[in-house]
Amino acid sequence: MYGISRIDDETHRTHAWRVSLRRRGKMLVKNFPDRKFKGKGKALQAAKAHRDALLQRYPPLSRVEFAKVKRRNNKSGVTGVCLVCCKYYLADGTEKRLWYWEASWPTSPGQHINQRFSCAIHGKQRAFEMACQARRRGLRQVRGVFWAAERGELSH
Repeated sequence: MYGISRIDDETHRTHAWRVSLRRRGKMLVKNFPDRKFKGKGKALQAAKAHRDALLQRYPPLSRVEFAKVKRRNNKSGVTGVCLVCCKYYLADGTEKRLWYWEASWPTSPGQHINQRFSCAIHGKQRAFEMACQARRRGLRQVRGVFWAAERGELSH
């Protein structure tokens, strides 16, 4: 069940359902002990009600919002746009390098599109601008809600 797990620890005599969701960097956790709720089934009902209330109050990120989150390792200043170097060797052994600005964006879950723009053809600044523009266009096509893992059943 999405956001709900079972705790059965005989050593500490702990038997409960745990609701645990992460929303925008904050963990939302609450336990529903069997003893307090007078049984395993009633504790589960309370946990589901609490989880559903949390989902209403704190909806998950949209896939576009998630795709726009800036990571710590971002060096370009634009999420989803990075400078890429491709090395290759000529027949005589000479090493050549081609530089590209690459834009990427999600399509369906687990899939994404990359589009490269050559610095040699367009110039470094123009290639960067083209990559940013391609990413903006790509993100306009992204739909749905982001789930870190495959969403479980929301059975009631």
